[in-house]
Amino acid sequence: MTFIKSTIRPIVFSVLSVLGGITLGATLVGAVTTISTNVVTEGTLSVTGLSTLTAGYVSQASSTVVGAFTATGAAALGSTLNVTGNTTLASTTATGFKVGQVGTRHTGILSGTCTIPPSALTASTTTQVTCATATGVTTSYKVFVQATSSLPTPVVIQSATSSTDAIEVRLYNSGIATTTTINVDPISLNFWAVL
Repeated sequence: MTFIKSTIRPIVFSVLSVLGGITLGATLVGAVTTISTNVVTEGTLSVTGLSTLTAGYVSQASSTVVGAFTATGAAALGSTLNVTGNTTLASTTATGFKVGQVGTRHTGILSGTCTIPPSALTASTTTQVTCATATGVTTSYKVFVQATSSLPTPVVIQSATSSTDAIEVRLYNSGIATTTTINVDPISLNFWAVL
């Protein structure tokens, strides 16, 4: 009996030691771990919680982000950025944008309609009027105006210049079909203002 006890005791301790080591190893792997060497996987790497990559990230193939992608620092693209859906480029620190490699840098674009008050336009003369309600426009903007259907037929827009929250417009009454003064009601003009 003593012989059996002395033989089984080391075997039981060995088995319990191995099981304890396996349990401890599984517990450590399941806990938070810092790996100080490279990790290489031939399969898919899935991360459920938040991951922080302090030295950067390089994707050598196409990558897809499902959900929101937020970049709080600079994002540099070496190729084309394709965007599907509405896009807003907004920043409290950006000071301009340029479309195309040789395009002109702009710091603002405004668009809308402005209104010319009732005016008397004498035939064969030019009259300058103020197209009000161009909110946000300043004297620094380059403006482009376009007539709507409310502009009478013999009247032509000769020029436009920006002012504060308005656009100064020169209207020419060509006198075609009438040699008299045209009294116009308020006229709306479409505008683009570029800074």
